[in-house]
Amino acid sequence: MQEITIDWIEPLWYGSIFLGSGGGGKSYLLASELHKVLQNRAIPLLTLDELPENNFFCGVGLLGSPELSEESLPSGMEARIIIEELEKYTGAKFKGISIVEGAGVNIFYPLLTALQTGLPVTDGDAMGRAFPELQMTTYHLENLTVTPLVLIDSNYNLHLFLDKQDTFLLELNTRQIISQQGGVGYFAGFPYPGSVLKRVLLPGTLTFAREIGECFLQADNYRELFSLLLEVTSNSFYGPVVEIFQGTVTNISTYEITKWKAATLISPKGEKLQLLFQYENLLAFKNGNMVASVPDLISAIDLNKLKPVNNNEIYEGQQLALLGLPAPLRLRISKALDVVGPQCFGYRTIYVPLEKLYWDYYHKKEVFS
Repeated sequence: MQEITIDWIEPLWYGSIFLGSGGGGKSYLLASELHKVLQNRAIPLLTLDELPENNFFCGVGLLGSPELSEESLPSGMEARIIIEELEKYTGAKFKGISIVEGAGVNIFYPLLTALQTGLPVTDGDAMGRAFPELQMTTYHLENLTVTPLVLIDSNYNLHLFLDKQDTFLLELNTRQIISQQGGVGYFAGFPYPGSVLKRVLLPGTLTFAREIGECFLQADNYRELFSLLLEVTSNSFYGPVVEIFQGTVTNISTYEITKWKAATLISPKGEKLQLLFQYENLLAFKNGNMVASVPDLISAIDLNKLKPVNNNEIYEGQQLALLGLPAPLRLRISKALDVVGPQCFGYRTIYVPLEKLYWDYYHKKEVFS
């Protein structure tokens, strides 16, 4: 069994931004808080193989606006309340915390919860990246419900969803409550034993996020950074990272009716790329041709700071490199694309894998060496 110690936090922070694919919320304050409280403590981290098959785990996380959570930083105490409430209705005594979204603030909030409860966390999650909605998980692919679920809003009101409920409907109901109660809430749900989590969760994603973050700490220049990222990703179940574009941001547009946003980048050679995003980066078009699409990850790196950035940190004049990371295969099957493909975000296009868009690159032997 591994332990998450203070030296995990900085690389995990960078990795959480990279795997956020532009979204997932700004995790700096939560990461800083964990850095303080982990001075002389550690969090047990269980691989999926180490999960006791009959022990129950619950998933915890943040719903709503991560930015609003920064105005009143969560302590983890709210998680103790909702976990205890969930135990009342399930009759289970939870033996650990599972991670639902392995990116952004939802990497760090379960760790804060683990410290408050003394429970271990799983080295695996149900998304492998950042997604905005509850049905966009590997639980959904296995026809497993989120409920029973307990939600606590920013005013510390409890909302119970105890009966089996369609996940799409649950997403709407929780979102409505949160919008009326301060814009942010915290949940405990997905109550399943280790035997189920072994089948459902994507393995090793916290460790992978840390390995990604270490690349940013070790690199002295962009080419070295890319080489390190290529090595780490090539040895993962995601797939080798690929460079999509390098350029300067010249314009950022917002389309209010559709809630779409677009950033335009121009390369030194005059090539043009449009990055389309909502909460996360979803599509990229180079000179009018699609060069990346969700569920594959599109992650931005500030070339001057040599650090990953969220899409709400992108500004005109900024020099960026956009990197693509193939999504885990389980996110590419037809049933998964029905909930995480481009059409689920309102775009009239189909998913095309990075390996097909960059056929020559991915079929060069040295990429996989």
